[in-house]
Amino acid sequence: MITTTFLLLLISFELWYLTSKQFKEHKLPDYLVKIIANAKLYRIVAAILFIVACYLFIFFLGVTSGLTAIVFATMAAGSLVVVIQPFQYLRITTVAMLYFTILLLEFFI
Repeated sequence: MITTTFLLLLISFELWYLTSKQFKEHKLPDYLVKIIANAKLYRIVAAILFIVACYLFIFFLGVTSGLTAIVFATMAAGSLVVVIQPFQYLRITTVAMLYFTILLLEFFI
């Protein structure tokens, strides 16, 4: 379940990054244009996803470990989004393949 929680955190950070004023890209896919056009709505969605991810981290790991995991996962998600987003490596298929691979490892190890 930590994989799913990190995915929620990654999606929320990605939405925050896409709706920020620092994000400037050309030749955007249609779904990114819709996200940027409805920035307030998607910021609220990102905040809700972040709160749910924080709750799940604390629920699964306990208070102290959960808070520490939130800090480290936020730093990891933030660095992934900021570094990889300009190259547009974070596509839906790539994230889905990585998610399911890591989810299988989480279940079987």
